[in-house]
Amino acid sequence: MFELNNITDLTIYGPASEKEILAIEDMMNLKLPAEYRTFLKYTNGLSTEGGVLIYGTEEIKERNETWEVNEYAKGYVAIGDDGGGTVFLMELDTAGSTVFAVGCGDMNPQNASIIAVDFNSWINSGCFSKLEEEALGDPIVTCNIVLTASPSGGLKDLVEIKNVLHIKITAFDLLKYSKKLPCELVKDYPYDQAIMLIESLGAIGQTLKVVPLTKKE
Repeated sequence: MFELNNITDLTIYGPASEKEILAIEDMMNLKLPAEYRTFLKYTNGLSTEGGVLIYGTEEIKERNETWEVNEYAKGYVAIGDDGGGTVFLMELDTAGSTVFAVGCGDMNPQNASIIAVDFNSWINSGCFSKLEEEALGDPIVTCNIVLTASPSGGLKDLVEIKNVLHIKITAFDLLKYSKKLPCELVKDYPYDQAIMLIESLGAIGQTLKVVPLTKKE
């Protein structure tokens, strides 16, 4: 599930059709990662004010040819870049959804860094990563955690969120807050811990958004 309407610095587009996705897969002679395909059906690419571009069906073939991904990163597909020389890769023929970052002048997956273990959560965060933190020069120490959508499992999933994030409110109050979205569940939470715990929630975690705070904030 993608929840992007509350992220103000994103530009999103209309969805790609299954026909468009199949056509680009045929032209590229590959099968795109499942979660990335789902993303394309939500928005056919996106861009952020920070320069990140997640490719739609109109860009992905040309960009992969430009980066020579098939030659230097065989078994991977470039799904975006940061506009500053960093390319985002995902593995082909795998059920995983890890996003890797590699320099466009290198393109060797062995030298790549993992910027997200879950593509969906990364997209829902506004494509925020440690790479952006370094560029900002302001270390990300804490964050706010916002519930942006009602979990499909209702109260059961909300209790799971409460337990995993150690939220000190009652399940009843959490249910009440979830009726008015988006709602801020936690303020000033340790950033690295928030990312790790939200990713551990799997699909439930996709209803949450991390709003990073710098020391200046």
